[in-house]
Amino acid sequence: MSFDDDNEDHRRAIALFRRQLLEDLIESDLLRGEISARLAEIAAKAVLLPDGRERHYSLRTLWSWWSGYRNQGLTGLLPAERSDKGVPREITPELLARVIEKRKELPSRSTATIIDILEREGLVAAGRLHRSTLDRHLDQAGHSRRRLKTLGDKRYIRMLFEHPNQLWVGDYHEAPILFNPHTGRFRTVHLSAFIDHYSKYVPHSQWYNNERIATLEDTFKKALLKRGCSDKIYVDRGSVYRSDDFAFALAHFNIRLCHSKAYRSEGRGVIERFNRTVAEQFEPEVRAARIVELERINLLWEGWLEERYHRELHGSTNQPPLERYAQEGFTPRWADPVLVADTFRVRVSRKVHPKTSTVEIEGVSFLVENFLRGRWVRVYYDPHDLQDILVYLKKKRVQRAFVAKPNEHPQPQPERPTAAPLQFDYLAALRADYDRRIVQQAKHLSLSDWTPDPTAFSLSAFLALCAQMLGKELSPYESEDLTAAFETVGPFSEATCRLALEHAIRLRGRGLHVSVYSHYLRTFHLAAVHELAAQKRKKEKP
Repeated sequence: MSFDDDNEDHRRAIALFRRQLLEDLIESDLLRGEISARLAEIAAKAVLLPDGRERHYSLRTLWSWWSGYRNQGLTGLLPAERSDKGVPREITPELLARVIEKRKELPSRSTATIIDILEREGLVAAGRLHRSTLDRHLDQAGHSRRRLKTLGDKRYIRMLFEHPNQLWVGDYHEAPILFNPHTGRFRTVHLSAFIDHYSKYVPHSQWYNNERIATLEDTFKKALLKRGCSDKIYVDRGSVYRSDDFAFALAHFNIRLCHSKAYRSEGRGVIERFNRTVAEQFEPEVRAARIVELERINLLWEGWLEERYHRELHGSTNQPPLERYAQEGFTPRWADPVLVADTFRVRVSRKVHPKTSTVEIEGVSFLVENFLRGRWVRVYYDPHDLQDILVYLKKKRVQRAFVAKPNEHPQPQPERPTAAPLQFDYLAALRADYDRRIVQQAKHLSLSDWTPDPTAFSLSAFLALCAQMLGKELSPYESEDLTAAFETVGPFSEATCRLALEHAIRLRGRGLHVSVYSHYLRTFHLAAVHELAAQKRKKEKP
């Protein structure tokens, strides 16, 4: 990997820090005068930097950051390139040996105190040695305070939330459940999962062969598309969760990333308890079945998760996770699927083959432009869909590259001819005709056999019809919601109810919150009432 790639990772980390400093402004809709006042408050206080130092930022600097973020997003917060790039700034072995001696004298001595001692002894110039740098070297040498276990214990509190998607807790769980018929032994696979702390519902989880950034992002991407955005993500300090790529992707969706303290798992008790349930209820059954394919394990896992775990009463909430997650009045914050797909591509550096003009990703060769031969490029790809990759050179996108075919000549594909503008939009016309026909059918069916008589279609018959068409037994809160709609807007016509629910299921599907279906019922019923009133007025006219 080139030096430019390492420097880019460092600049992205600084951009994340600057965004966190401006977080209150980003998440609110303030006028310019209010923004100026907020920035002045930040400038008046000392800011704690990631390396432990405190620093004041001028109002002019904060305004430049805010302007850059407003115009370019996270890209506008990236710092400029260092003028002293490439100058070595490493700690000498002799100095590190003296530092280790100071730590051995008193294992609980802080790194900041060690730096102060070295400066007073004249071994280093004041301000030249940073705590984060020294901590990294001490950790590599095995003499950090965490390695020596001299840090004090922390008192923990129980976390409570008011609605779903406020906090998701993530973790990996490994288990030897994939059977190898050749050796007669079980191979270890890894479960990547996120769980909603409020409801104990699992937005998405899946078994993988490894614990890498690709599997983590695949899990979170699917959870995001299925259940919307969480306000905060809480994970441990494993290397995969500390990836800048993961943090940068979460920042795109205004999701805050929090890490638990090293060697502490109390804050992640909800996911630890879920992993224990998996070990007790799922693993013995799948191990007894001797499954030899990971895809088969995931199919069985989805069935167990949706039919047992999500529907059984949870001990801490006294509600099934699925029912508690479907909280009345709660609407998830959905993300753009196209933005999700592009954001969660894995980012790696590759050197283009000097003769074949190809780059290799997970054993698959992709054909790129000839002028890139022998050069380092940045590649963005989806490890679970290796149909194409995005190729970047010096932070600029060059092309979308595809799999190299055998015996294919390494030349760029010719551009496809652009089609002339259509004089008549045939497909749009078909769609318009279809929409008009659906509206006419809806008017006809919603008025057939409709009567304002409350006894014509009773509440019990209405609830029974809803349960039949939704394909499930109504929960108490669902019955209450539908009863309120029936009593406030009704009486409903049976034909209108059937039509409304058929349209809702066709367009949105089953398994949604009951408010979605009650909205369709109200809309179709009021349309039928207005149509009857219009017909009555026509008849009354002389």
